Amino acid sequence: RDTGLYTCTATNAAGNASLSYSLHVQAAPQLWIGDGESHLTAVANTSLRIRCHAVGIPPAQIQWLKDGHPLDGQDGVAVSEDGGTLLVTRVGLGHEGLYICQGSNRAGLAQAEVQVSVHVPPSIEPSAVDLAIPENSMASLECLASGLPAPDISWYKGQEQLSAGAGLTLSRDGKRLQIPRARLSDAGSYRCV
Repeated sequence: RDTGLYTCTATNAAGNASLSYSLHVQAAPQLWIGDGESHLTAVANTSLRIRCHAVGIPPAQIQWLKDGHPLDGQDGVAVSEDGGTLLVTRVGLGHEGLYICQGSNRAGLAQAEVQVSVHVPPSIEPSAVDLAIPENSMASLECLASGLPAPDISWYKGQEQLSAGAGLTLSRDGKRLQIPRARLSDAGSYRCV
């Protein structure tokens, strides 16, 4: 607002003299990420774009850091020419961490940060799908599911959702269904979701 041309004029009976000053007011950078987020969640094997907005006079030079270390051409990470956008082309668990956008100009230094968490969609390891057991013996079915955060597991016999009790036991994490004394009526199609 105060930037501009200022002139001092001295006048007397013999004439006048003037001197002009050109004033440029500099402002330290102010930075923020996206819409002001402090935490972002990305899904593994997708892309992630983080935008760092900067205002300041003169315009700030932007640098990115991850967990305190400069991000210089690391795996799958690219920075736009103006430095304002960081792009992770294919998110992996190694991209989890604290990202810092630093902006500096002749008037000062500022930074904004965002914590990035990576989620992994659930997957189930294939296992034996046909089981034959003698009547009155134990049937044990496994659902080797993984993901981040750990997925909730549900068991079904046909279209009916199963719960512990009535001759069934479920492990605490839901990954194992046991029928301690299998009867003929227990035969059928079981699935975990």
